[in-house]
Amino acid sequence: MTKYGRVAVIGGTSLLHSKLFDHFKEKVVETEHGNVIVYEDETREYSTLFVQRHHADATKGAEVYNPPHVMNQKSYIAALKSLDVSTILGVCSVGSLTKEYDTGTLVVPDDFFNQMSTTYFDDARGHLVPAFSEKVRQTIITALGETGTEKTVTSGTYVQTVGPRFETKAEVRFLSSLGDVIGMTAASEAVLALELSMDYAVICMIDNYANGLVGGTLTEEEFRANVKLNEKTVETAVQAILNKFYET
Repeated sequence: MTKYGRVAVIGGTSLLHSKLFDHFKEKVVETEHGNVIVYEDETREYSTLFVQRHHADATKGAEVYNPPHVMNQKSYIAALKSLDVSTILGVCSVGSLTKEYDTGTLVVPDDFFNQMSTTYFDDARGHLVPAFSEKVRQTIITALGETGTEKTVTSGTYVQTVGPRFETKAEVRFLSSLGDVIGMTAASEAVLALELSMDYAVICMIDNYANGLVGGTLTEEEFRANVKLNEKTVETAVQAILNKFYET
């Protein structure tokens, strides 16, 4: 076993239509928080796992899309723990909170802002100091450097909002003072993974400027078009990172 142990990828919008995990075998994992759809790659010596966070609810079925505010994050993080996962790579589609980082840029944040209360614990065990795993972050950065990805930012703050709607222009003006990219999932995943003693870090693809940042109003059509445009870059990055995890 490598120093990363068993590895899982949690994907979102940027991997919704990816072919990267087509050969993975679907399985349902039961947890006390709900049943989860997990995909397993049985071709690797150390068996990578994949969860599509928007389609992980086994009660609803893999065809049902779950927006961020109704996703059962406790269930899919717990499912990965029950499968002996040690390292989690989060993959997220995000908006840019700064004009400096345009669409198509990959960001590996080193901090996050999130005032949502997401925890497994209602006692003193919840008093943890949250952070992305620096060990995993550095591996991600090394892998991206070796692929020659030009538009890569190796630090920054991820700001999480509740969703499912995008932010107003006024909200963006305020939130841009707090961080560099904005999303709806990764910070909560990081906290839950830490509570269950798993290393978690995230790679973010900027698929849009936050609403009003560069003038005009963000449209869903613009967002979806950029997700499609950047899909191949995300796939290449994820594959390179997985290869780096399993180097001996």
